[in-house]
Amino acid sequence: MIVCALLATAGVAQAGDIPDASLRAVTDHVVRLQRDNAPVLEGRLLAFEAATITIALSTTKEVVSVQREHVTHVIMVDEVAPATELAQPARTRMIGLQMSLLGTLAVDIDYKWLHAFASTSLLLPIATAEGGGSAWYAGAAGAGVSVPMGKTSRWKLDVFGELLPFHTTSFYTYLGIGTGAGFHYTAASGFTIGFTMPVIGFSARLGSSPYGYDAPFRYNDSLKYFYASGLAGMPIVTLGYRFATKCRRN
Repeated sequence: MIVCALLATAGVAQAGDIPDASLRAVTDHVVRLQRDNAPVLEGRLLAFEAATITIALSTTKEVVSVQREHVTHVIMVDEVAPATELAQPARTRMIGLQMSLLGTLAVDIDYKWLHAFASTSLLLPIATAEGGGSAWYAGAAGAGVSVPMGKTSRWKLDVFGELLPFHTTSFYTYLGIGTGAGFHYTAASGFTIGFTMPVIGFSARLGSSPYGYDAPFRYNDSLKYFYASGLAGMPIVTLGYRFATKCRRN
């Protein structure tokens, strides 16, 4: 406990010599009043006038007024945090690292109204590498806006454009282009949970068959591979941690 004695003069304070400036400095703080004619009182200083000092007693919370002329010392007894320990603005959490139960690893950046992410499926190539065939690969990258879902809410609504590369065989790669949406939550501790999904778009087929024949790639195929690419490579449901940066919130 930091004890700060506020004296009326540089020497020994005399009865009735406590200046207004000293009392004003400790208003609404817990103080100890030393008097020349009665026991010491301790309580929160509520107000003062020319002839009295009013406090709320620490023991009973009773509000009492004492004669100012009999007060010799005013000592502040509640703890005061140093200036360096005063409340600081919350540190911005921007970069998140997340993982889904389906084996998708995602990294995202969340700063004010901006949101971007990149993800890839770690489980898909492992699951498809057996049998001598070519492994499948899927990923996603997107950027857009992130809108808070309320003035004090930690939930944000995400809307973004995205690219969805999806390699399924040794000679075909599909590239999805479209929009996606989702929402995510970031706790004060850094824990984060997110949900994303593809909304609308199309997919183009890249590469050609080494056997000299490529089946037609129609509109329905384009939609099918866009959503398949999104489900395979996007961070559909993720849990993770968002790291604090040295930047401060405005």
